[in-house]
Amino acid sequence: MRKMMISAAAAMVVGTGLHAGNAASANARGKPVLHNEVAGASYYSMQKKAARSFIPAAIKAHHAATPKPPKEILKAFGDTVRAVQAIQHKDTKSAQKYLQEADKLFTSVLKKNPQLKFVPVDEMILVNDVIITPQDAKRVVDGARELLKYYRTQAARELLTPLKDEMDVLTSYLPMELYPAATKKALEALKKGKVDQTLGVLADAFNTIVTVKTVIPIPLLAAQDFVRQAAALDKSKKEEATKLLEAAKAELQKAYYFGYTDKRSAAYKDLYDQINALEKEIKGKNMVEKLYTHLKESFSKLIGKIYSDMRDTVATEEAKVLKNPKEALGIPSAKAKVEETRDKDRFEAKMKASDFGKEVEADLKKAAVSQ
Repeated sequence: MRKMMISAAAAMVVGTGLHAGNAASANARGKPVLHNEVAGASYYSMQKKAARSFIPAAIKAHHAATPKPPKEILKAFGDTVRAVQAIQHKDTKSAQKYLQEADKLFTSVLKKNPQLKFVPVDEMILVNDVIITPQDAKRVVDGARELLKYYRTQAARELLTPLKDEMDVLTSYLPMELYPAATKKALEALKKGKVDQTLGVLADAFNTIVTVKTVIPIPLLAAQDFVRQAAALDKSKKEEATKLLEAAKAELQKAYYFGYTDKRSAAYKDLYDQINALEKEIKGKNMVEKLYTHLKESFSKLIGKIYSDMRDTVATEEAKVLKNPKEALGIPSAKAKVEETRDKDRFEAKMKASDFGKEVEADLKKAAVSQ
């Protein structure tokens, strides 16, 4: 009998460990640790210690804003996985029962919502919370650049691999134009006693599941948190506020060296400039409330744009369907992004100094002189 490995998303539905599988594949060097301290917002981390408090808060907010898939589809999807498991245990009678139930559920849901294209069936969040100074991050990147000059690519990769300070959101979507049809085809094959063909059809169906990866830079979340803390202080605590704002600037500098600012460098530079303006006001007239408000709004806008980009994927049309089926027309954009390959040319292009980058360099030189 043909053996088949169940996909990660499928494993989750039947409780056989999706997240551990996904997280392990994300970083083969260590075992991911599950953190559950936030109700309804569990996440995996490569560190045993829980992430800084603002990260679980961001995860919780993300969960609250994410549309939930129809329960019938999750049940139907789970039944197709259970059918595979039953077949592999030579229980074709139970397998047929599972596929019949799945087929009924898929048919019922599509009859109510024929516009359904992609339905989110699983989400896994992996956090890499790295504590490093901008100066040390720069030293690592400069070292990697030097290695790449001599095409010592693997050595450079070893240096750069730990430079991930991010929250990765991996969402798996079920293609409703393909998966239910495959379920029906698998059921027909099993009724005819064609077990291998049934497994083949279901294997192909599992391979149609789309996984979208979205990266949320943690330095941006950290900088936002430092600004919030500074804004909450009494106006008389100028020294404490200044230290918090300096910490926020350091996080933005780190984001630059980690390569998270390339697509939104203007927005990051604007945040950096606003923090500088705030520091001057704190030392001067201390008319800072308006500046704090504007700065917090700028952070929210940038982070909101990142989440918006995440939702402008196969989920865009689906979110409309889940809220109002009549709003969903046409084919989803399916802007699923594949992680970019960092070859030498791309690496060099990303490291070209922008206006913001030059300011970062100048600030670090000033800091070195003052020390």
